Amino acid sequence: MGDTDRYQLPISVKAVLVEDGRACLLLNERDQWELPGGRLEKGETPEACLLREVREEIGLEAAVEGLLDARAFEPVPGKEVFILVYRCRLAAPGEPVLSPEHREVGWFTAGEAEALVLPAGYLETLRRALLREK
Repeated sequence: MGDTDRYQLPISVKAVLVEDGRACLLLNERDQWELPGGRLEKGETPEACLLREVREEIGLEAAVEGLLDARAFEPVPGKEVFILVYRCRLAAPGEPVLSPEHREVGWFTAGEAEALVLPAGYLETLRRALLREK
């Protein structure tokens, strides 16, 4: 198999940031609530990427607890990425400060998230992350 025949995807790292039984979600330009996170940069570990992205997108310090999900994902038709989703908690108390990348930030229980427009697969991942809280 030549290099041009390989199945290659960009890698995105996402956080289910949990605090008091709620997970942090961000409203994007497509009117979907999504998890904080972003593209893995060359030479960066997934965990370092996650901490950087949480800091950039909501101004909070997170602590990584563990991997929840790893799969191919199509956020928009025709654009596939490989996502790694980690369960995280706040490393220090604080209030989110929204970056220009998103329109709104909120903290939701799994039940509240059921009423939101979420990318495919996020609700199940949120449920698993929030179950560990109890």
